[in-house]
Amino acid sequence: MADANGTLSKLRAGFSRQSLKTKVLTGIGGFAAAAISLGASLYQLRNPDQVPNRAAGQTIEAGRWLVTPNAAAPASVLPDGRPVKAGRRAVVLELTLANRTEGTSNAVTGILKLTNVAGAEGPDFYLVRDRERLMALQPRLPERLQAVWTLPADAALPKTLELTVAGVTFKPKDNLYGAPGWFNPHDVARVSVPLDAAGAPG
Repeated sequence: MADANGTLSKLRAGFSRQSLKTKVLTGIGGFAAAAISLGASLYQLRNPDQVPNRAAGQTIEAGRWLVTPNAAAPASVLPDGRPVKAGRRAVVLELTLANRTEGTSNAVTGILKLTNVAGAEGPDFYLVRDRERLMALQPRLPERLQAVWTLPADAALPKTLELTVAGVTFKPKDNLYGAPGWFNPHDVARVSVPLDAAGAPG
């Protein structure tokens, strides 16, 4: 009986050590993945020239989206006909956006950053076909949109809008939940779009 109890104690201790080892290895793996992700982000910050430059009219792969910035112009009226708030004016970028996923999506926040206009807020997205705010995009159906930033009425406007397009990467399993999704937002392209002083594009 004593031998049986001793064997059982040894088995339990072995299982405990194995469980602890598994937890430690899992934790190390999680920390390693986080360190790699952080390292990649820091590398991008320290090496901004690695982000490619694109011209207006070129399609950019941005993870779940295909983004094609086409034309830009200042505006005093929003695409839906409402005037811009007093003391401000708008800059409108006409673009084509295609949802590359298999489901309807409205995850467009953060995909465009206007980098050379001070005090700009936005963008808000409008459908060109009906001038309404974008609710969601169907899968694999390119849509013409207008991205609208508002800025102080007296803000100086450049001759060319400098934009950064951000993308995300699909992972079949994330490190935390083991579920699929889009992760690691990062800049995928810089785009220069001439600003047409004649009026809004589209």
